Amino acid sequence: MARNKDKEFKEFLIAQRKKVGPGYMNTPVWIIQKAGKRIWNRRQKRNWKETEFGAQYKQLKEDQEKAKAKTYFKSGKRVKSSKSSTRKVRNRNTTIVPKKIKGKKR
Repeated sequence: MARNKDKEFKEFLIAQRKKVGPGYMNTPVWIIQKAGKRIWNRRQKRNWKETEFGAQYKQLKEDQEKAKAKTYFKSGKRVKSSKSSTRKVRNRNTTIVPKKIKGKKR
């Protein structure tokens, strides 16, 4: 491993490396050849720069920064209507009780 990688980046690369399974060899050979990938003995001379996970790591970091920058708003009504308030206090000694609203007669 290179000396200049931070611990978080190393852990990300190790986790991504473990996720890569044997399904890679299920693809047709010509696709792998066209992509310029190693077909036989893929583990030979493999180093951290050839994993191509750096772009995914950068995208993950950008998404984390965007998530931190977002402000979350609560949905719904925030102000109570005048019908729901039952008492309004004018002074400590007096309270005003509003009239009850009559419902529709059936």
